[in-house]
Amino acid sequence: MFYNDTRKQIKGLANKIMLGNRRRNVFVIIAIAMTTFLISTILCIGSGYLKSADKQQKMLNGTAAEMILTNPTEQQIQALQQDKNIIYMGISRQIGFIDTAAYPRINSILLRWCDTVEWERHISPTIGNINGHYPASESEIMLPTWVLDRMGIVHPTLGQTITLSFRYGYTDIHWQPLSNPKDFSFTLCGWYDDYSGNKMYDNAIAYIATDFWKNSVANEANTKSALSLTVSGDDGNKIRSYIEPLNEFQEFTDLSKAGSSKNSFSPVAATIGLIVTIMICGYLLIYNVLYISVTKDIRMYGQLKTLGTSERQMKKIVYRQVRVLSFRGILSGLIVSVATVFLIVPFGIRALSGDMIMDSAISPSYSPLIFIGAGLFSFITALISSMKPSKIASLVSPVEALRFSGVNTSKKNSSRTSRGNKVFKMAISNVFRNKKGTILVLASLFLGISLFVIVNGILAGLDAFYLADEYMDDDIVIEVSQQTNLDDNILAGLQAAPDVQEISYTTKLYEQWFIDADNILENYINDFCGTGTVPQEAIEQYADGNKYQTYVFGIGEQDFNKAASLISSPLEYEDFCNGEIAFLASATIVPYEGTAISGTVQIPLNGENYTLNIAPYYLPATFREDGKTLIAPNIYVSQKWLERIGVAGKINRITLQTDSSEQALDAVNAMLENYSGITITSKVEKINELKASFSGITFLGNAISVILLGIGLMNFINMMYVSVNSRSKELAVLESVGMTKKQICKMLQIEGNTYAIITAILIFTLGSAVLYGAFQVVKVQASYAIFTYPFYQIMISLAIVIIICNLVPILVYKAEDNHSIIERLSSNE
Repeated sequence: MFYNDTRKQIKGLANKIMLGNRRRNVFVIIAIAMTTFLISTILCIGSGYLKSADKQQKMLNGTAAEMILTNPTEQQIQALQQDKNIIYMGISRQIGFIDTAAYPRINSILLRWCDTVEWERHISPTIGNINGHYPASESEIMLPTWVLDRMGIVHPTLGQTITLSFRYGYTDIHWQPLSNPKDFSFTLCGWYDDYSGNKMYDNAIAYIATDFWKNSVANEANTKSALSLTVSGDDGNKIRSYIEPLNEFQEFTDLSKAGSSKNSFSPVAATIGLIVTIMICGYLLIYNVLYISVTKDIRMYGQLKTLGTSERQMKKIVYRQVRVLSFRGILSGLIVSVATVFLIVPFGIRALSGDMIMDSAISPSYSPLIFIGAGLFSFITALISSMKPSKIASLVSPVEALRFSGVNTSKKNSSRTSRGNKVFKMAISNVFRNKKGTILVLASLFLGISLFVIVNGILAGLDAFYLADEYMDDDIVIEVSQQTNLDDNILAGLQAAPDVQEISYTTKLYEQWFIDADNILENYINDFCGTGTVPQEAIEQYADGNKYQTYVFGIGEQDFNKAASLISSPLEYEDFCNGEIAFLASATIVPYEGTAISGTVQIPLNGENYTLNIAPYYLPATFREDGKTLIAPNIYVSQKWLERIGVAGKINRITLQTDSSEQALDAVNAMLENYSGITITSKVEKINELKASFSGITFLGNAISVILLGIGLMNFINMMYVSVNSRSKELAVLESVGMTKKQICKMLQIEGNTYAIITAILIFTLGSAVLYGAFQVVKVQASYAIFTYPFYQIMISLAIVIIICNLVPILVYKAEDNHSIIERLSSNE
């Protein structure tokens, strides 16, 4: 049997068919281009968001290192150097600190030295706008920009002399002072923008040269060091095995797991969901266009079958067209995507994160693999879309091709109707003549509007005010560090601020011992120490038998009521004020919230032991505090009782109720601007942040849904064009037997309105069910969300669909109506 190579003929035939279907080609190319554009853009936004979130976490950590070991030994360093999975290994050392008494808005400045690897690979990538160079000589120093600003140096210059008082050592409780304070004239060799969490608490790092400490009292043995590691893969447990057991001065931290949150909605899942939806919409349009094209040219395919064209060759003809059109569509989509991605992707990242990602952390991802993947996705979509049409073309017989109309005519309409209903019946019959095409058009319209409805419905329930209430109970919260001393009249000043309705505060005793006489904390202490995160020196420092050091807080009536409601206990405020009751709050690492407890503790104050009954349940770790405790739980007692017995705790937290007033926030900021160690958070700022976040997400989601709705409308327009065009002869016959043009237009309008009405019914039924289901998924992650039906948005989108569904059939008919009845009757199509 001889092989007959017909590839050239198949290629030429496919090209000729494409030349005769220019309008179809335009629809397919646009559909593929839009699909490619959307997929590549969403992939860029999703990967850019993950990259930006990772970069921000490193900036907040102040290092790009993934693991840190404090005070490593030579043996540990040598063992780690043998591991080929460690990419970078840098070391830094805390040499001393600068006296900040002359700068009340600066809490502390540590003097740090680091080697070249640490500076170039771990520190530099996490700081911004570096001016100058790392210190090279003994007198040189590099400082954060905000520190220079608070020192009054608004316009620093390289080589500028700054005289500061410093001392060696004493960088934390384990390292004793190595020298007395002394003045030293530093030369400013550089400055940088600090984004780390240290800045939040007005703490800073100043970098110094090797010569500054090598010939001083500071050395490797009496100062704290840190070994920073960048590793390939998740080797935290393996790395830890090299360095165990840790001594009392060591701590191993795995920063690669910092900042992860299981409770936040996954951008990866959202990206995958959007890509699947886009592929479905693209599939529906491409499939419908190709299906209509094949059925329209079915007689031609039947004739090719008569001439001996095999099923395989017929499929090749269709697939050849798909490949050519896919190449043009994918190329067009990628060109548009590349041209706009530099504007769209940064905006999309901001939309997903709101103000939660700093501008300096935004890192768009423009990897060629993303665009290759988008093109591949689109090509796969086009191939899948063409399978059924190519199968129809390959299996049709010549006889079937002559009789094929794409309409199921097995049932005859024998019902008698009145004159007025004939046009309506004909219109409804025309809509469902091609059931598969009708279903595809309705599915496209439904998907586009449904996504628009879901985005708006969910975001309407995620109201910024509801979310702010979830984050904060109070309108303004002022947190005060231990080193900060507030003026005696600060509370009166805050109370007198505009729009301030109510003010409350808590006080804190930082180094308070108490006696667990009844051993009610035995299980708690064992669980706390058993977490593996408590060093032995902490146990020795904060525990002595059944005596423990803790933080004691003094709270007022408002906080008492809050605590009593959290544990659902009928406690009397009068008993609390008399010093008869105290609350215990667990730590975050041992979540004892709601756990029952009973007994008493004794607190020695002013030389006298006071016995307090413990409330029947533990408070949550975050009650009026950030979850930080010592080994023993935090204790909450009455402010009035502490004042009565003459114990003056330091104010550590002030809360204001202001009805979210911006004027009150401005007054508070102005009143506290000269204090260091002050952190002010407000509900009005949180609301503004959330509004910015929601508006960005709303715009991005609506933009995508509008494009998908556009694909659905394109599907409808194509369907109606082919329907009216293919029925041109039929409409001419109706017109020749007495049907007026007005009646034909009315029939076509009814057809269009039928699509719109069915789409509306689907949206209000199935679409509403999908919206509610999506909301319930979101509700699991955001308990504060309230279901809100986006009726207004639905009506706008349906109004657009109705207008287009009414106009398109009439416009297509008007275009065909330019030919005479005789010309239309004599046409073959």
